[in-house]
Amino acid sequence: MATDDLERALRQCLSDQAVDPPTVADLADRAMRRARRTRRARNGAAAAFCLCLFATASVAGGHLLLVDSSEPPALAEPLMVTGGDVAASTPAAPAAPLPFSEDLRSQPLAATQAPPVDLVVAGELHTVDGQRMDLAQVGGVAQASRLTDGWLVVTETSAAGAAGVWFVAPDTTPQVVLTGVDAVAVDPVGTRIAWLHGAELAVASVVHGELAGTRRGRAPEQSRPVGFAGDAVLLERDAGGERRRGYGVWRPGQGESRTSWSETASVVYGVLPDGQTVVAQVHDASGGPCLALLDVEQDLTVVKTACTVPLTGDGRGAVSADGRWLVANGVADARVASEPELALLVDLNQVFDDQIGAVREAGQRLAGSTVWVDHDSVVHAAGADQLVQINVDRISAGQGGAVEHIAVPTSAAIDAEPVLVAGAPDRR
Repeated sequence: MATDDLERALRQCLSDQAVDPPTVADLADRAMRRARRTRRARNGAAAAFCLCLFATASVAGGHLLLVDSSEPPALAEPLMVTGGDVAASTPAAPAAPLPFSEDLRSQPLAATQAPPVDLVVAGELHTVDGQRMDLAQVGGVAQASRLTDGWLVVTETSAAGAAGVWFVAPDTTPQVVLTGVDAVAVDPVGTRIAWLHGAELAVASVVHGELAGTRRGRAPEQSRPVGFAGDAVLLERDAGGERRRGYGVWRPGQGESRTSWSETASVVYGVLPDGQTVVAQVHDASGGPCLALLDVEQDLTVVKTACTVPLTGDGRGAVSADGRWLVANGVADARVASEPELALLVDLNQVFDDQIGAVREAGQRLAGSTVWVDHDSVVHAAGADQLVQINVDRISAGQGGAVEHIAVPTSAAIDAEPVLVAGAPDRR
């Protein structure tokens, strides 16, 4: 077959099989170039015929595959399909919060700044408006809450294992409310208290420094009140023997407490404003910490968990009054065994949906009293001579000045951490 005849035959073959004219032109050009090279070979006619068949089949199928034979094609990894919910059975790796900025590592003391909360230090109650009240008559203070007309102060447990409750008001002598009790819990706004005395539980309102509407019930063995959940009292049971530590709920007015104990939670941080949801720490199947919400009406059953929050188990933490935020101790990266402990700010509206930015570093670890001043700031004691104030808005925005260190206002040499007073300073 002559060369010109061969080229004409190839062009005609490709044109007859083409569907898309631009593609046909490209195929014809390619075929002719190959034909010219083949012309110099002895088997030119056979190669041209094979090329025609290949092009014909490719165009007829609607696709033309151009393969570079210089390297073998890479193979995709096989798709692995497993049965069941892997995410549910495999604990998620803890997600590290944002990098720890220098702004959160160190701040100079603002010695002239007034404390943002009332506090008890060196036997005196210091208020945000500059008042000082002597508490020598009361003794050592374990916790304190601000009321509309004064302060409710709970003393430290004595050597005999008993504590007391006092009412303190300006220009008056401290007044005894309770003595000789084994444990005391005060609600977040200081209007109700629950206490344990021997085998008896009791709860009452506080009105002008006096108890009102007291209700009593028999306490479960080895339990004590630790907080409030709506109208109910939150109880903690000590571990002993084969019995694990647990939490339960006592509803006053039902006589003897028939508590169903939940042994799931290892730490309770607080209660949401609905009074029906407890913010706690539980553990996943591998023993890792998870933030959890417990349902009070269902005997503290876990209803939600977030296992990517790198919490530690010392139990220090506090929930904001609006239920939006939790400040608690944790680490920057739970995968590092030597990671130092620090304070974490957790957005409770986002963390259970695994949203990015739900957990932020918030300065040095909580070591003493921790109190929310308002919805946007929380204060905790950092040793005997300084407080730490965390600004939520600045932490969330990653701005500077998010953590401030404030000097404790006292001229006396002290070695005990101040006790921060719960309750907003403007609540008078």
